Amino acid sequence: MRNRADGLAVNAKPQLAGEPYGSLQEEVQYHRLDASNIDRPPLRIGRERADSPVSMLFALRNRFGSIRLAALQFLSLGGIGIVWPYVNVYLTDQGFSGTLIGTLGSAGAFLSLILTPLLNQIADRLLLHRRLFILYMGGFALANIIFAIAPHHLLLILAVLLSRLTISPSLTLGMQLTITFLMSRGKAILGRLRSFASLGFTLASLLAGQLFALGGYPLLFWVAAFIALLTMLTSTIFPDKSREKEKTEDKSRQPRNRGFYVMAASQFFVAMGTYNMYSFIFIHFNQNLGVPSAHIGLWAALMGAVEFPFFFLMDAILPKVRIRIAYIIGMLGTSLFAFLLGVVPSLPLLAPLLILRGLVWPCYQLSSFTLVNAISHPRNAATNQAILQVTMPSIALLLTGSLFGWAYDNLGASAFFSLSALMTAIGACIVIAGFRLFDARQVVSSA
Repeated sequence: MRNRADGLAVNAKPQLAGEPYGSLQEEVQYHRLDASNIDRPPLRIGRERADSPVSMLFALRNRFGSIRLAALQFLSLGGIGIVWPYVNVYLTDQGFSGTLIGTLGSAGAFLSLILTPLLNQIADRLLLHRRLFILYMGGFALANIIFAIAPHHLLLILAVLLSRLTISPSLTLGMQLTITFLMSRGKAILGRLRSFASLGFTLASLLAGQLFALGGYPLLFWVAAFIALLTMLTSTIFPDKSREKEKTEDKSRQPRNRGFYVMAASQFFVAMGTYNMYSFIFIHFNQNLGVPSAHIGLWAALMGAVEFPFFFLMDAILPKVRIRIAYIIGMLGTSLFAFLLGVVPSLPLLAPLLILRGLVWPCYQLSSFTLVNAISHPRNAATNQAILQVTMPSIALLLTGSLFGWAYDNLGASAFFSLSALMTAIGACIVIAGFRLFDARQVVSSA
């Protein structure tokens, strides 16, 4: 059977001294297994086959752990979906310019650059990942409370920085905890579970429009803070300390797969394009495409709703495609979406464009997380995820946030989104150029 370092679950062969984790000496597969088996073998009901839809439905209902894990995905992105479409629009209503919003993004990226790797490394060493996740969600709740009660500019800046410091790291750590949870049970239903996050985002965005009509921005922020608190309670599905990591941990330093450095360079450019694009996408809807502030939640809900079926189907699609190929396709598709976003002149043409995003964004997200996990030693998986999913984007935003904000203010939406598309395409080209380095050996680099 062909060995390749681009899947979800790892069938480890004996590790050789000085051999990079995730090299060709390991066979990595993305398994297709059903969702009913997370906690125990499927329950047979009468004469129904264990893998029949009816049996799976009853098994899922009886697997409380499965429901809690799906609920965690639902709530974690649901709290963000309540406020994410409105935060930058709210800031512009408070007199913040595009340049200032971009500068705040850079400042938040600087804080993430310093704190996130440090916190995740501590969590890796002390096996305190769940507690760190709770800390991130608590910070997000506090940021929303400040937004709700303090319209003063200095306090708003504090809330913006706190939200930037907690949203992306919480999502990244939550994904790694979910991957570890599934791998410990030999399951690969990450796409199906991640679809619940899209569902949560969709319903939260739909609710956001109603909340905005009822109580304006403050009500949105209060509800988001409450959902964040519920997420903290639901996170007890994860163990307080990972027994699996205790078993696999050893004192020797594991060399890094060279693909890690390829992904680091790639993520720098992809984040430069996508993070800046998403920072201004709803401002663009509001200012250039005529979407009223009260309807922004509907469009955000549409973005999440289109993602839902594609996330669900990725568990069937990804086993048929090498994860590195899926990663490249996801980046190129996102680049195309960014370019067309600046070209589309009216709302009717925007809807089919969001369908394109619904296909390529799940492909990019799932493949990036699973690829990082596949090339990482279990003892450093959370740290590597933080470096590639948070630190590299933070560096990109720190260096380019103000520049992109200036580009939006002075060059117009078309040039801004074209620039975002170009940066994302460069990230894809880097992975294409370094494709074989994911399989190469390196003896000296440390994990």
